[in-house]
Amino acid sequence: MRLIEDYILIRKIKSGDTEAWERLVNKYYTQIFSFCVRRCLGDRGVAADLTQDIFLKIIENIENYKFSGKFFNYLFTITVNVCNNYHSKKKLIQYEFDEEFINVGTDTLFKTIIACDNSNQVQLALNTLPDIQREALILKYYHDLKVKNIAKITGTSVSTSQSRINQGLKKLKGLLDREELMND
Repeated sequence: MRLIEDYILIRKIKSGDTEAWERLVNKYYTQIFSFCVRRCLGDRGVAADLTQDIFLKIIENIENYKFSGKFFNYLFTITVNVCNNYHSKKKLIQYEFDEEFINVGTDTLFKTIIACDNSNQVQLALNTLPDIQREALILKYYHDLKVKNIAKITGTSVSTSQSRINQGLKKLKGLLDREELMND
């Protein structure tokens, strides 16, 4: 249904319908902003600026958009690229990590972690992860994307995306276990 609705909206936008553009922005704004907030370590001001930049890029390039695949994936690809460009310009320290595949019961673990988030502990722990792991976890668990879609959006292989998720979960669990010990 989303695919057809997006197709219709984009056709209308391409023909100059500003109401269709408003509907498209309203449809996806919260998801994009939410991703940007998490990706920007909770900085809502930067996230708002990045979200605006993302939608500006979309409208500037809407004429070139081809109806191949889901618009949602196209939108998130641009979102990830804008966030990555921002962070590379800020010259954030890049962390290295071992690419070894680690299986830690991913879905159950992260859903349990999110359910226990009473005091922003998850967001604070998430903020300490390397960008590529944080990004993968946000896409997977906050936006319910499949690993193959995450791989497409981030321009990586499925195994690399899965590895980033698993590595991030392992680190997140370790951080939150330490938080629990400190709070007891």
